[in-house]
Amino acid sequence: MQEFKFSQPVEVRYADLDTMRHVNNAIYLTYIEQARSGYLAASCQWDWNQLGMVLAKTDINYRTPIHFQHRPLVWIRTSKLGKSSITQEVVISEKDRKDVIYATATVVLVHIDYKSGRPLPLPDYIRQRLRTYEPHKIEE
Repeated sequence: MQEFKFSQPVEVRYADLDTMRHVNNAIYLTYIEQARSGYLAASCQWDWNQLGMVLAKTDINYRTPIHFQHRPLVWIRTSKLGKSSITQEVVISEKDRKDVIYATATVVLVHIDYKSGRPLPLPDYIRQRLRTYEPHKIEE
């Protein structure tokens, strides 16, 4: 996780478990969503009242189950900036054992106009804040 500056712990709730007694696959997306909000606040001070954002794509690779006693840590970084999109890489690991990887994912977010629902170009100040925040070079 060397190239990941941002991480956020998530708490496994009993309600997250399925009949197999591990975290249901759909809940991983909730964990990523929770961490994404924290990431956008920390990295670029995203203002949800002014700037619209929708999830356009998620590609997730489930590697090992999360159980109730586990303490997941969600790592997020921006890997690419498009005209209106932000591509993020995500790793969900065990909090004190970064070698235990529960899942990896790539997500694409699109900046939209709330009224029309149409994509909008990412504001330059958002691009600059993300470039400044990330320790690695972001593809454009």
